Amino acid sequence: MRIGDGRYMAMLRARTLNLLTFAVLALAGSGVSAQGLIFNLPEDGKMVEYEGTLTQGTSADDESPLSWTCQLTIKSVGRENAEFQGESQPCRWLEIKVLTGNSGAAGLDPGPVGSRIYLVLVPESKITDKPVDKAGIPNDMLPIVQGYRRLGEAGTEPIRTSSLRFFPTISLLTSYTDPELIASTEVPDTILPGGNAGLTAAHWRGKSVMESPKVRSTNEADYWVSTDVPFGLARWVVTVTTEEKDLAAARSDFRVAVVKKLDMKLKSMDGVAERELQP
Repeated sequence: MRIGDGRYMAMLRARTLNLLTFAVLALAGSGVSAQGLIFNLPEDGKMVEYEGTLTQGTSADDESPLSWTCQLTIKSVGRENAEFQGESQPCRWLEIKVLTGNSGAAGLDPGPVGSRIYLVLVPESKITDKPVDKAGIPNDMLPIVQGYRRLGEAGTEPIRTSSLRFFPTISLLTSYTDPELIASTEVPDTILPGGNAGLTAAHWRGKSVMESPKVRSTNEADYWVSTDVPFGLARWVVTVTTEEKDLAAARSDFRVAVVKKLDMKLKSMDGVAERELQP
């Protein structure tokens, strides 16, 4: 099922994000990781594109879930030295763009709310595929020196926080504590022109549960990471099940409210990165 009314899409998106964000805030400081989108830093000028499908239903067995096309692009669009944590160090300008909407003959239509683009200056030392960085700090968000964003049809505005959280507004994929290595070498399913061309990746499986007195969110993912792909990811499949209950009710009273599934595949990694967002 597809919907064309942008206002209805905005209402559904707002309700789901409110549920997910409530659970995230309830767990803040608990050690739950939420970076998970960038595993390595390629040469400047590199970019990667993904495309897939987002579905949203009221249960795992929902036979008529809402469905949207998703596109995500990550670019490295410049290097400079900047002060971070009291010292000047190499930093990278990264641009992340997410489009969610209905596909048609004219391409993907994100409507008034389905477009998000971020331009952030990130210390190169903070890009890691480890659960913690070299200083022992959990890799749960992306530290930034400065940044800008444009949401939907609004104008460009500065990001006033010192970090960028990917989950749940940029990606449903998060960073998982003790993920399971399913296969060290596997051929990921992609939509690269001409096929995979020998691309292999490590297949990982992770699970994260966030719970508050009223909301429980279970995030389960399979994801494929390759050193041959700029920024690391070759594919990911994530299911987020959000349950609700009354504040005073027992934990056994949690009932499924929303089930979201995102299946993203590598589409291109040969383009030349050019900055789209201008501060």
